[in-house]
Amino acid sequence: MRTQMSGLPEPPFVLLADDDQAGLAEMRNALRLAGAQVAACPSVRVALEGITFHVPSTVVVRPAMQDGRGWEVVYAARAQGAIPTVVLDDASNPSARRAAFAAGADDVLTADDPAELATRVLALASRARHPSGDGTVYRHRGLVMDVAAHVVRLHGRTIELTAQQFAILRALFEANGATLDRDRLVSSIESLDEEPPSERAIDLHITRLRRRLGDAAHHPRYIEAVYGVGYRLALTDAAPAGLGEEAEDVLLSLPDPLLVIDARRRVRFANEAAVRFLARERDELVGQTCADLLGCLDLAGASLDGPRCYARAIGAGGNTLRGAQAQIRCGGERTAVELTYSRVQTDGLMTISIRPRPGGRHGALTSD
Repeated sequence: MRTQMSGLPEPPFVLLADDDQAGLAEMRNALRLAGAQVAACPSVRVALEGITFHVPSTVVVRPAMQDGRGWEVVYAARAQGAIPTVVLDDASNPSARRAAFAAGADDVLTADDPAELATRVLALASRARHPSGDGTVYRHRGLVMDVAAHVVRLHGRTIELTAQQFAILRALFEANGATLDRDRLVSSIESLDEEPPSERAIDLHITRLRRRLGDAAHHPRYIEAVYGVGYRLALTDAAPAGLGEEAEDVLLSLPDPLLVIDARRRVRFANEAAVRFLARERDELVGQTCADLLGCLDLAGASLDGPRCYARAIGAGGNTLRGAQAQIRCGGERTAVELTYSRVQTDGLMTISIRPRPGGRHGALTSD
């Protein structure tokens, strides 16, 4: 999870290029402690790919790496859009300093004191926050990725992603619906992992990314697995049939917890507020009957199952029931709520809106 820094909308993203593994690790750790996101690149190839893919806010490079090929990184940083660049020169060679400034470097430092280097690099980043050259903003249903701001929002809510998760999601957006194999995704995060990433690491990053986005295992809304190949943006809408994409986006953003159930009273959809309020993952909600999920009791503690079930009454011919009082399961407790049931005029669907009653906690959950 990224750390908010004073004076910057997002922490700076620093790309380090150095083939001295020990020095690279020291600089990376110092920058991370200072609050930056860091892509540590032990080779020129990885650094050049990182500049193009990540569009870092600052580049720190040792030109002497790989027999002088580090200069390619300096030139690439300038070509990408004048990314602020710091050149490392431990020899304090006046000729090398002049060459660095002539090549477009913004500063020339030594790596003797990684903490001081980190401070100066972040100061440079704060003075010259680098926007993405094309200002690209990707959209997929309610998911928005602003590459320039390095921000991801889901239905207007900022989603905190690791640098690896951001890079993977960006790669999937850039594929425009095509399936990316794991090797391609490995290359997108190669500079971000301390150990060389593996296919297993990709699967783990994807799993955590999907969890952040609220994807359910059998109802992917944003990222889906293609068996034996890799991953892609979800091509099908997992909204309940008949609601449509725009309607689902509206339901997702509603402040009150809301469920959509079908004619068999099975949960077909749960919005973000319901996931938080019921303290369950979305794939634990979808597919359950509302009776099994909520375990409704009246305020006196009597069961509201069978003929007393509000959803059953609406399904039998009613259209709307507002303010029905009940106790429902919520995490490890029962909570007093008001339920509103409304029929959707298609496919026998029904919405259940949940509104907590003031002081509605009824203590620890007991078997019923």
